[in-house]
Amino acid sequence: MITSLFSQKNVCAALGFVMAITIVWKAKVETNIAQHTTALIEYTEPTYNTGMTSNSDAEKVYELKKIRTESSAL
Repeated sequence: MITSLFSQKNVCAALGFVMAITIVWKAKVETNIAQHTTALIEYTEPTYNTGMTSNSDAEKVYELKKIRTESSAL
């Protein structure tokens, strides 16, 4: 029996090996890209509207109610 280099078993094994190398290479490239483009999580304190004046009557009434409830809770 003559053994052939291009038997079905050898071709399938070679294709499987190439696919495995391709998957590993692609994962490595995607990991490098993800490390450079991932947003960093920054913890910040809430910002308040300091320096802005409230002009509407509704905002003034709300602030007055808030002050009253805080003083009555004490």
